Amino acid sequence: MIEERSTRLLEQLERRAAALLAALRESRVQQDALHTRLAELESRRVELEASNAELAAEMREEQAGRAALAERCGILEARLAELEATRLELAEENRELDEQNRELEAHNRRLLEREPAEAGGALFHRQARRAQGLSALIGHRPRQPEDAEAAHEPPASAAPNALSVPEPSLEAAEPVPQANVPSEPPAAEASVEETAPEDAPSPQALLDQWYQRYSSTFFKGHTRPLKVGIHEELAQLEPWPEKLVRRALACYVNLPRYLKSVRERAERLDLTGEPAGLVDAAAAEHARKKLDRLQADRRQKGRPARQNSGKKGDTAKGGKPRADATRHDAARKATASSRPEPAPAESAGLGVPPGREPATLEEKLSALLSKHNQH
Repeated sequence: MIEERSTRLLEQLERRAAALLAALRESRVQQDALHTRLAELESRRVELEASNAELAAEMREEQAGRAALAERCGILEARLAELEATRLELAEENRELDEQNRELEAHNRRLLEREPAEAGGALFHRQARRAQGLSALIGHRPRQPEDAEAAHEPPASAAPNALSVPEPSLEAAEPVPQANVPSEPPAAEASVEETAPEDAPSPQALLDQWYQRYSSTFFKGHTRPLKVGIHEELAQLEPWPEKLVRRALACYVNLPRYLKSVRERAERLDLTGEPAGLVDAAAAEHARKKLDRLQADRRQKGRPARQNSGKKGDTAKGGKPRADATRHDAARKATASSRPEPAPAESAGLGVPPGREPATLEEKLSALLSKHNQH
């Protein structure tokens, strides 16, 4: 009995040990599988971290590229705004040049009507080829800014004999910028100038009236910028044509002291002397450039005067008749004394200095002819 019982116990122990050994082997297999899975996950984690680093680098590059594009876009927008301002300025100058050209055409027709028939043809015949000098001025009709048209309006008493010269001499003068404009001016534009009131004051005289009438806006000393669009208010208040009002206003806004007053953030004044807006950066920059051009033109005008005096002496020594030299010198001096220096206005163009009447077309032709004959 005892032996059988111990045998059964041993068999049970053996079966129990075999079961435990099998469980141990299974646990080891599972452990190996878990280790393998863990290694795979670890390698996957490393790959994901590397991919994440690459994505972060790409994101930084994209952000840098986006910032560069934004900066480039800002530069292009600023350039576009500058080009748009330049385009508007050129369009305004082109419109004013067209207006000036129509005036020259109308004046040319009036001169042709007054000139005797022995001139042998048109006074300013338009050439089929590209014209130069005064031929370009009259034929292709470049116009000056509308605000400064007073500088080119000749009086009725001007002598026409300075215009009766052969056209080749006119073409030899220094070239003038040309503009593509219609060959025939509208009849309405020509009639406006011809029907102007005879008792209308000169632009400078009208400006002198404004100095007294609008003493809080127009100043003879310390000058302040004017309100944008003030010419429309003046045109409504004044009984004179709008062209005369614009010319008188050009006499004021073309002054160097006015251009110096057009600074950024400076207050503009209306006709009552009250603030009416501020000067923006574009207007201030435009006025500065105009003032620089004015000063450069004045410096440039001083040099030919000294050169012409020396050339006059050389011409006299070379045997040219003194009567011609004296005549040309007198014409040049008369032109220099009567011709106002152009002053760039805030709206762009030529102006007339205060206190001086605009030069006539005949005087300008005489000056160019004398300059050509000196050469």
